[in-house]
Amino acid sequence: METNEQIRMPRRTPVEGTFELTVRCNLHCGMCLFRHADSENETLRKKELTASQWTDMGRQATEAGTLHLLITGGEPMIRSDFCEIWESLYGMGFLMQLYTNATLVTPQIMETLTKCPPHQIGITIYGASEEIYEKVCGSRKAFNRMKEGVKQLQKLPSIMDFRTTIIRDNYADIENMERMVREEFHSDHILTQTQMVMKAVRGGCADVAGCRLSPKQNVELYFRRNMNKMRDLVGAERFDPECVRFRIDPDAAEKKSEKSKVTLFGCHAGMSAYTITYEGKLLGCQIFGQFCTDALADGFQKAWAQYPCIVERITDIDPKCQECPDAYACWSCPASRYAETGDLSGWSDYVCQTTKEYMKYIE
Repeated sequence: METNEQIRMPRRTPVEGTFELTVRCNLHCGMCLFRHADSENETLRKKELTASQWTDMGRQATEAGTLHLLITGGEPMIRSDFCEIWESLYGMGFLMQLYTNATLVTPQIMETLTKCPPHQIGITIYGASEEIYEKVCGSRKAFNRMKEGVKQLQKLPSIMDFRTTIIRDNYADIENMERMVREEFHSDHILTQTQMVMKAVRGGCADVAGCRLSPKQNVELYFRRNMNKMRDLVGAERFDPECVRFRIDPDAAEKKSEKSKVTLFGCHAGMSAYTITYEGKLLGCQIFGQFCTDALADGFQKAWAQYPCIVERITDIDPKCQECPDAYACWSCPASRYAETGDLSGWSDYVCQTTKEYMKYIE
């Protein structure tokens, strides 16, 4: 209950949906947020919604107002009924997006995607050689499977989006990955990098803290890549790095505070965006599993309507964060704080040091 000012929850419409078909994956990436131990795979598989249940969930989401639907995992193509699920959801008229590591593309899957092409495909790549794939994903063969999968998927009329996560094992390979995207995949798309790698969540087994970049490395890479983008934009002969200035909106702190007053977590999570997990739970954010309602048992509409009621209001941020002069530029959010500390209002040394390194460039 608000004591000074009653904050009214604005209208919520579940426009953007994510269907997490599974958390199982054929790769063993050291920084994965969701991957469980292989010994759990059979138990996880038994908990996964069936193809008919996903079809029914899609119908309910359509009736509730969902327009954009992301199909992801884990690796969604690991499911033997992936094609059945994709075709049934595609026929409902969603703006469909697919996230995949592109290593499990089969003729049957290509037949389905040719008939029902995604509007956008996000392909995650982890290196530009077999050696790097073995280090990051635990599989040398996955590299060539990924390349062949990309070439197959590029036959579709879909927008192709290449993404990566940088850790210590592929830190020195980022330029090679960018070159592969440009020259081998003939794409002018800028390789999108995960800005900050958080600890595993929702029972994930990966030791993320043991393989991610240091705050200094992470921020240096972030600014180096942005400098390279600017150089490519204006041309190397005209680009003068001494003229580059990085700035933050001086009203950012006030805007961030105002934004958080009218949302659940300071973003779209639970307001216009949601995730349905592999076992049918509704989350505001795929990362954030602390609060959930049961869309499988109660139906989508009821689970969506009830979601704000089970979310705790964040009222007691760690004093170190309250007193920090750089709080307005902090890279944290409730989900990252919970992932890093197990507490919605917790203080993460990793995030804090990352923000301090970031501010050095701004200053």
